[in-house]
Amino acid sequence: MDDLRANRLEAATADARARGLATRLFSREELEALAGLDVRALANALARSGRLEPIENATPAAIESAARRTAAKHLRVLSRWGSRPALEVFFAEQDRRNVRALLRGAVAGTPSDERAAGLVPTPLLPERAIVALAREPTAARVAAHLVVLGHPSAPRILELASRAQPVLFELDLALLRDFADRSARSARYGDRDLRDFVAWTIDTQNAISALELVASPRDVEAKGCFVSGGSMAEAAFLDACAADSQFACADHLSRAIAMTSLARAVRDSGGDPARLERASLAACIDRARRQARLDPLSTAPLLGFLLRLVAMTADLRRLAWGASLGAPTALVRSELATPWS
Repeated sequence: MDDLRANRLEAATADARARGLATRLFSREELEALAGLDVRALANALARSGRLEPIENATPAAIESAARRTAAKHLRVLSRWGSRPALEVFFAEQDRRNVRALLRGAVAGTPSDERAAGLVPTPLLPERAIVALAREPTAARVAAHLVVLGHPSAPRILELASRAQPVLFELDLALLRDFADRSARSARYGDRDLRDFVAWTIDTQNAISALELVASPRDVEAKGCFVSGGSMAEAAFLDACAADSQFACADHLSRAIAMTSLARAVRDSGGDPARLERASLAACIDRARRQARLDPLSTAPLLGFLLRLVAMTADLRRLAWGASLGAPTALVRSELATPWS
């Protein structure tokens, strides 16, 4: 009980700091106004805003680097103000996303500047580590580098990444299991909102796994692909995996979690995993905002800020590369993850 009371006090202190830092984030309206600018005009507008770390030159990579450094700065401030369980869970999720993107980039042979796209630095993977890992030529080298860094995901992925042809789905699944283990330990010392966030994240990733299994039949048993810890039952997951299309799979999944606010995001995704990931993030931010009004002393305000920071970092990446590629303004705006206030 004393630990829970202390963690609640830490959360309240961190929440107060997060509310202040939230004024440094871009709103959806401001981000939409930046869509359609060319790269130079975008870099100039961001520099004038005073909300990002210095942008070294007018390139998508430089804008992304500034966004990552800005996120790292905000997270360092919050780390000094406590709320250990919430930050541990958040960092575990960002580690999962970071390693996943770096492995995928290595397998695909993506240019190193693009592999770090939209990533948020963490204590285990600071900016310099992300940049170094993005330069590794193979998935095996990424995993070996993670071993040297002492990253907790390394033992789970080393053998998988070292195969002649690494299977991305298997790597994703190993990283999700690592997140589930790490977050379960931390969430025990948090409140209901933190435990719900862990369940939400696992449900989202289980749904994405099901959609990918339906879209790309492979020699992988669906039964071995379910990760426990969310609100979805394994039987419902297996039923969804047996669907004959991604659209039907999404319908199965939304009914399996019908009592949660994630269900609408799953249904509206139409079976597109990338769209589901964006919709889930936006819906989770909205949920945290509602919970923060109901219980201002919970971890919800802090989680809301952290998720908005993730969304903003990803959105700045979309704006930068959209500007570089000359993407239609309407398309860039439609893919922004930051929700309307």
